Amino acid sequence: MRKATLFALMLTLLLTACGGEEERDPASELQAAYAGLAAATLEADITCHYDDETRTYTMLCDYTPGSSTVTVLAPEDLAGISATVAEGELTLSYEDVSLDAGSYSAAISPVAALPKLMEAAAAGYVSQQSVEELEERSCLRLSCDLDGEEGDLYTTWFDQETLLPLYSEISVDGVVVYQVAWSRFEVREPQGGGKAQDGQDAAGDQTAREDGSSAGGETAGEETETENEADPAA
Repeated sequence: MRKATLFALMLTLLLTACGGEEERDPASELQAAYAGLAAATLEADITCHYDDETRTYTMLCDYTPGSSTVTVLAPEDLAGISATVAEGELTLSYEDVSLDAGSYSAAISPVAALPKLMEAAAAGYVSQQSVEELEERSCLRLSCDLDGEEGDLYTTWFDQETLLPLYSEISVDGVVVYQVAWSRFEVREPQGGGKAQDGQDAAGDQTAREDGSSAGGETAGEETETENEADPAA
C-alpha cells in the first residue's frame, strides 16, 4: 500500500511543530492541512436531486481558496460551460461570452459544489465527526457548517491514510441535495509558481486518480476509488 500524500506530509510537519505529546484532534489536523492548500485540480461526478428529477454532471475544478473555475465535462450537451466562483459570486462563461449570475447558494448551484466542499474542509465548523468504513477503506467522516449558510451541511468521507476526499454530500434543511463521487485530486502550485512544499516534486504535483497513478509517474498516494454506488450513511 502506498504511503500518504502531500496532506499526510503536511500533517506530519504540523504535528512535529506542535509537539506530538498532546491528545490529537483528527478533524482539526485535517482542516489545518486543507487550510494550507494553495491550489488543486479536482474532478468529480455530482448527482443533483431536485424535486422532480435527478441529474448527474461531471465537473472539473481549478481550485484556489480565493477563486475557482469550474468546467462542465458531462453531459455532452453542456460540456464546455464554465463558471468562476469567488466570494459568493458566480460568473458563467461559454465560448468567450461571460454572464454575471450574481450570488448563489448550494441549493441551486451544482457548479459551486466542489469549491464549497473545499471551503468546508479548510474552515467549516465541524458539527459531526466519526470514523466509518467506505468501500473497505477507513474514513474520517466530517460534517461542517459554513458561516452565513443556515441549514446547509457539507459532509465528506476522507480516506484516513491519504486524507483525500472519497465521497461527499451536501444537505439543505436535512435533505441530501448533492452527492459527490471524487475521481481526481491533484495538488499543484498556484499560477505564478513559488517554492514547492516538502514532499512535492519540482512541478509541485501530487495526484490521486482512480487508477492509482500519479502525475509525472511519481507515486503520490493511494488511489481514490470513488465510484460510490451505495449511500454510506467521513
